[in-house]
Amino acid sequence: MGTLKKTALLAAAICALGVAAAPQASADYLVASYGTNQVLRYGNDGAYKGVFAGDTANVTHPTAMARDASGNVYVACYVTQITSYIVRLNPKGEYLANVGTGDYGWIGGLIFDNAGNLYISDTNAYWVNRLTPGGTQTVLNSGTETSPSPGGMAFDSQGRLYLACSTSGGKILRWNADGSFDKKVLDNPNLLDVDIVNLDENTQAIRAVRDDGETVGFYLGWDIDGNWTGGPYVQTQSAPTWVNSMLHVDANNVFIVGNNGIFKYTQTDQGWSGTLFAAPSPGVLSQPYGMVWAPDEVGSANALNYQGKLADSAGNPVADGPKTLTFAFFAVETGGSAVWTSDPLTVNTKGGLFTTTIPAVPATAFNSKDVWLEVTVNGETLSPRTYVSSVPFAMKALKAF
Repeated sequence: MGTLKKTALLAAAICALGVAAAPQASADYLVASYGTNQVLRYGNDGAYKGVFAGDTANVTHPTAMARDASGNVYVACYVTQITSYIVRLNPKGEYLANVGTGDYGWIGGLIFDNAGNLYISDTNAYWVNRLTPGGTQTVLNSGTETSPSPGGMAFDSQGRLYLACSTSGGKILRWNADGSFDKKVLDNPNLLDVDIVNLDENTQAIRAVRDDGETVGFYLGWDIDGNWTGGPYVQTQSAPTWVNSMLHVDANNVFIVGNNGIFKYTQTDQGWSGTLFAAPSPGVLSQPYGMVWAPDEVGSANALNYQGKLADSAGNPVADGPKTLTFAFFAVETGGSAVWTSDPLTVNTKGGLFTTTIPAVPATAFNSKDVWLEVTVNGETLSPRTYVSSVPFAMKALKAF
């Protein structure tokens, strides 16, 4: 393999997964089962693992979910068009409190930003609410643009918020990181959910799902500014019917949720291929809506997503294939002893690029004002260390409403 050096790292290369979730290989998934008034847990292989939360946790007709930096799960619950509410559950699914107000309409999406603010799209009221950790709620200003039936939301690496709007006049709107309205990014009918994916270390792209009726749904793709790229363009062909939402594992794997089940789509050399992940089951899963990643039952919520690129001494990407990585956190830029060191992790590089998750990182790794990350690849320590500072603040802050 030759001498390794780290040549590039994404701007958002390391982040707390409670805010920007990237599922681990051993991840579980929580599914909002609207028809059974429950949130259900499924393994990475689609195996049903039981009820995460139900009526004892004040869950009624769940429509959307999000996880905060502490691993708490927020569930939007529908009652009527003017009396929906949001509950906060602990990582075990136990009820903690209601948050926000109790007078939302149909809540089409929930998402947290890196400051711990919760964004709530109110489909019936045609607006997006921002709820601060202190409990202050405001409506985002969208200038002269309307937001018909706002649904799913996503953030890009610049902290800009994207909102999918449904109906025949569907569109995607974008706000800047400071909360000011940016622009309408694109027009497209019946968009229910939007996400931002990393195509490589420098490029992000928009992905969205569209529902055109019981038997027709689409998975669509644009560049980050809404220019059509020709793909992905996937017609779901009733798999699922009545598309509701999506959840990305990465740019090549996505879950699409609909009334007749959850389907996982994977990009292959022959195009996109869909397989059934979880089917409806009487009294268990009925009308699934939102879906979020969650640590497996024996895992840790303190996980960090890491993306990087490896090259040899000549600057060429290393050969594709498995590499063994170890991550160590330091309070000093050079020398000293590691505050915490991970177990060895295996990644597969392609063109030098890789993505992995550093699991079970203790909050004490960020007790120092300044923190540096050192990476060892196949026994060779890369230099210099990467300055982390307060990026994984979400693990440190552990704020709750």
